[in-house]
Amino acid sequence: MRSCEYCTVTGTRRTKIIELGNVRFWNGKREVNHDDPNLHLAASISYKFDYQKNEQRNETITAHRTHHQLLCPVIQTAAIVRRLRATPGTTDKTPINFVHFEGAAKGFHIKSSTILSRLRTAVKIIGKDTLGFTDDEIGLHSLRSGAAMSMYLQGIPVYVIMLLGRWSSDAFLRYIRRNVQEFSKGVSQKMIQCPLFFTLPTADREDPRAPGHRQNLQHQLNCGRNDASAPAAAPRLALWA
Repeated sequence: MRSCEYCTVTGTRRTKIIELGNVRFWNGKREVNHDDPNLHLAASISYKFDYQKNEQRNETITAHRTHHQLLCPVIQTAAIVRRLRATPGTTDKTPINFVHFEGAAKGFHIKSSTILSRLRTAVKIIGKDTLGFTDDEIGLHSLRSGAAMSMYLQGIPVYVIMLLGRWSSDAFLRYIRRNVQEFSKGVSQKMIQCPLFFTLPTADREDPRAPGHRQNLQHQLNCGRNDASAPAAAPRLALWA
């Protein structure tokens, strides 16, 4: 998620934060109520985003249960929902970052600065030798970036990353870090598995990327037309206009 979807941020944002009513648990096709004692055992969870940065409305994303006690979206969200439902006065419109301690006069909303502080503390504890970066080099957007990178490294198709991250363009490619060591893992080995390849004789004439093709403007700029009968290539400025 974007930070403005799960915590209070500075400035004015169009994005709406997730509310209790936006979170639904499922066992197959059957919805599991928030008051179910086995809420944390649900098979999947869905989040509805009322209004997003890209101006898309009412978009729903589903996440499934994992076998990790800590890194499981169902278990962690169930804990948040149970805490909020047990807080007097909460409704389906209560944002998920609301906190009220017993005995306190009133509750408060978790801010982005609090989460960033916790995140940087974790990075500092793990250390640069393990991660390759320091705590002052990250921000809350690093969570979104890291999620995209993690999916990519596991071979998840690019279009799935776009759909789950709710990117309407290829802007998410900025989050795929080439300097991550595992980024090119296996590429060199795959390249030599097919060391030779044969180009069909007709392909050069049909492929506009081939040198000398009438539609290959970049080749014309660099080398000129190889067809003596063809008119001279247009000036560089005209081609770029």
